Amino acid sequence: MTKKPLRSAVVGLRMGSGHAKVMAALDDYDVVAVCDLDEEVSRKVAGDLGNVRTYTDYDEMLAAESPEVVAVATPNTSHAELTVKAAQSGALGVCCEKPMATCMEEVRRMLNACRESGTRLIVNHQRRMGRPLVRMRRLIEEGAVGDLYLLRGTCAGDVLSDGTHLINSLRSLMADEPVKWVLGQVYREEPDPDEQQADGYHTSGGYRYGHPVETGAMATFEFESGVRAEILCGQVRFPGRSYQDYEVFGTMGRLWRRGDRAEPPVLIRDEQAGGWRPVADAEEPDRRRPMRESYTAFARLIRTGGTHPLIGESAAADTEVIMAIYESARTNSKISLPLQQPAFPLPLILQGR
Repeated sequence: MTKKPLRSAVVGLRMGSGHAKVMAALDDYDVVAVCDLDEEVSRKVAGDLGNVRTYTDYDEMLAAESPEVVAVATPNTSHAELTVKAAQSGALGVCCEKPMATCMEEVRRMLNACRESGTRLIVNHQRRMGRPLVRMRRLIEEGAVGDLYLLRGTCAGDVLSDGTHLINSLRSLMADEPVKWVLGQVYREEPDPDEQQADGYHTSGGYRYGHPVETGAMATFEFESGVRAEILCGQVRFPGRSYQDYEVFGTMGRLWRRGDRAEPPVLIRDEQAGGWRPVADAEEPDRRRPMRESYTAFARLIRTGGTHPLIGESAAADTEVIMAIYESARTNSKISLPLQQPAFPLPLILQGR
């Protein structure tokens, strides 16, 4: 028996156009509406999809369309509010873009609202569903590099917007083992006072996506087993490394994912002679495949229950590490988890608090 497609809507179309196109291509979804503050953008995306209604007002869209699934792909500062509104409107599922939120108070609001309404929540850390990370996890489980003692990730951008992928991916490689403590440091160059504070993709005036960002950051955190992880972001990242570069160090060798578009995507170096060599079956034939698989699994989660690789509780754990990095920098101390700070510590740092 063919299941009825889930009525779906997307808000925030700079990032959300990709979500809309993926859902529209799947039998599980019927994209009925898109929403963006820029009406021209809404019309263009709707035109690409076909018979889709356009909105510039999110509340109006929720009331008029009663979507069963909402993809929230707006700037970071609005994720919590829009997710909560979708849950309270009766949506069965919300797929929120990363990062989940800008503080732990928002994370708790999102999780509580979704639990109260029975809404399923996932957060789009899609890399953990890609073949490079899946293959690396399998090699780790098989003992290909021995016992792990260190993981390292590096990328451009700020910890909240880009480091969230580093943290989620490293946690994925550790089978989501809980983190015990975090030690972090950030620095921020004084922004040009004449620049407008940015609420979009590019940093301006010391802001990005509507919140302040640092210039560079570094952190160490330890998992329950004693394995440690290091991340380097922004201007302290490794020179010459590509975006989302991950390394795994074991007692018998190393694995290296050399960034999003590296060919071959994953290398291994172990006790065999010859140095680095490609890992077989780690190539991603289609960059949208992980998102398609995520949305297929999401429809199954909504209809039959279970869990999902990108479930909201996992993203909550990522956000806790992120906020602990900033809180460590604010207090000049090692932060044991669970984190007690409900607010976003970076604004507190800038306020001298």
